[in-house]
Amino acid sequence: MKILYSFLVLSVFVLFTACEKNQAPIFDGEFLQMSANTPTNFAYPRLNDGMGLPSGFTVILAGSQKSSPVNYTFEIDSSSTAIENLHYTLDATSGSIPANESIGEIPITILDDNIEPGEVLSIVINLTSADVSLSENYKTGTHNIQVLCETNVLGTYNYVHTDNFTGMDLSGTGEITRFGTSETEYQFSDFSFGAWDAAYGIDPPSGSLRFNENCGIVSITGTDNYGDNWSMTDIFSSGGPEFSFRFENTYGEFGTVTLTRQDGSDWPTFVQ
Repeated sequence: MKILYSFLVLSVFVLFTACEKNQAPIFDGEFLQMSANTPTNFAYPRLNDGMGLPSGFTVILAGSQKSSPVNYTFEIDSSSTAIENLHYTLDATSGSIPANESIGEIPITILDDNIEPGEVLSIVINLTSADVSLSENYKTGTHNIQVLCETNVLGTYNYVHTDNFTGMDLSGTGEITRFGTSETEYQFSDFSFGAWDAAYGIDPPSGSLRFNENCGIVSITGTDNYGDNWSMTDIFSSGGPEFSFRFENTYGEFGTVTLTRQDGSDWPTFVQ
């Protein structure tokens, strides 16, 4: 019986020791981790202003807040699909969580103008050092970035049509309507902005002409009912009360048009 008792005691001791050794380490105090410790999506408006936007990426201080800033360093992981200085810029490779706070923003700027609509790119960040311990499980964060567009080009407008092939200054009203169910293709009610009527006394152009807009990128494409190709060759102003541009076609027709919205709202900022 004494031998059996000793064996049981030894077995319990070994089992207890094994459980102790296999326990996950418990952090005692504060540690730093990425907020996006699982892949997280970030969407930005595409403003086409050449300025860039704050990334909104953050790090978290888990545990008690500190009375002084908590500094950290980081690097961009090579698995990232976003390209530095094309899709984002590093304002620094270090940052800090302010004193008496638990969250700090990582100094990265997103270059929204250079991200194409529908494109999803990743920026993977590794924390490399900090004034406190780093969480081994959560020191890497994956940030999936994309742009969203909320431009609205639909509605009625007044136009002034100058420097055109008729040699006359023209004015009138028109409307931009959606082409079918497309989210990016539109039509002007008169792509000639009064010029065909003034020059030839005929109806406005038809055919496959489209005014295309996608996240502020605009163009005129297609052919008219006489088989001539049209294009937008320059943009002079947008992002305010006036949208001014120049068009031409392969027949030799051209003109400079300035549109103002009848509801008084500003146009989005457009680029070609």
